[in-house]
Amino acid sequence: MALNFKEVLYIILHMAVKEVNKAKLADALKFKEQDLKQALLLAGWPQSLIDEYMLKNQRKFHKLEIRPESALVMLNSISKRFNKNIILDDLSLQIVPGELFGIIGLSGAGKTTLLNLLVGFSKPDSGSVSLKLPDGSITSIDKDSSLVKAMFGFAAQTPSFYSKLTVKENLEHFGALYGITEAELIPKIKELLSFVELQNSENVIASNLSGGMQKRLDIACALIHEPKLLILDEPTADLDPLLRKQMWSLIKKINKTGTTVIVASHFVDEIEENCQRIAVLGNKKIYQIGTPEQLITAYAKNYEIELITENKDYALMSKSLKRLKSVNEFVENEDSLVIYTDYPDRLLAWLAKYCQSNKEQIKKLNLARPSLAEVFESIVSK
Repeated sequence: MALNFKEVLYIILHMAVKEVNKAKLADALKFKEQDLKQALLLAGWPQSLIDEYMLKNQRKFHKLEIRPESALVMLNSISKRFNKNIILDDLSLQIVPGELFGIIGLSGAGKTTLLNLLVGFSKPDSGSVSLKLPDGSITSIDKDSSLVKAMFGFAAQTPSFYSKLTVKENLEHFGALYGITEAELIPKIKELLSFVELQNSENVIASNLSGGMQKRLDIACALIHEPKLLILDEPTADLDPLLRKQMWSLIKKINKTGTTVIVASHFVDEIEENCQRIAVLGNKKIYQIGTPEQLITAYAKNYEIELITENKDYALMSKSLKRLKSVNEFVENEDSLVIYTDYPDRLLAWLAKYCQSNKEQIKKLNLARPSLAEVFESIVSK
């Protein structure tokens, strides 16, 4: 994932903040986002650049601290096999209320099996799946199916709606299954159709809807009873890039209402972009759980910096680079210098200062960092 010059400038400016105003920045990082904005203003950043920077790094300032007692759903050492084939082996996982949680894995890794265990459609051969109820008590999902049914919404890969019913008739049917009265359903369906942007299609036969609209109907059916937790299995499969983007916009809108959302997908870039935490599933286990930043940092510490100067003479700079502890390796090409480092912020600041002192004109400066997709390939190939 290559960063453009403006993004590289963010990092250099961030280093400048540290140098110019270390104490204030340290205090800001200890307390809250607003303090950091103030520190950046004091360091001379323009407001427009601060707004962009904060938006770009928003997830870093809101990392979740997971405590067992705060979990909404808990999978404790679960294992599942079909015949003699072990699908999941001694897997543990905690989902906290209000998060947008992603599950990635290769085809056949057990993503759908894991979701079926979460929602109670399938029982583990060993281990347990527990759920925190609204009163704060903990129950196994196989002990009180009615409470579990009320708290979960599930949209599988295969649509659950009836293709020969209209959009409105489908919602009426699923509402009745959850015991919602007709008087309650009328305003609820109207509100839900508007929420998923199907308000102009309530009388359309489901089979006549486009692929994207059918996905939204399926999610609406899963939301009719206002579940605490929504589980989505490959919600953007078979959609074009624009419709996938629109689907994620809906998913995030659902999550913002306070609904906990779990999404399993093979589109790693989408999970990286939209989910707060991610579980990497493979070889019957969860390899790692963390924020996208944590996963990338843990498995891809080496950054690549490509530098091209106006005169393309790197002999003197190379001598200086050899003495830097932050440089792991560098390659001097015919017209560029490629540097590998664990500390890109330090090195970018050093390069900026070096070029300024030696009157080197920077023609191109790119910082490349592995994407989560590249990290995922690295993890599952081990």
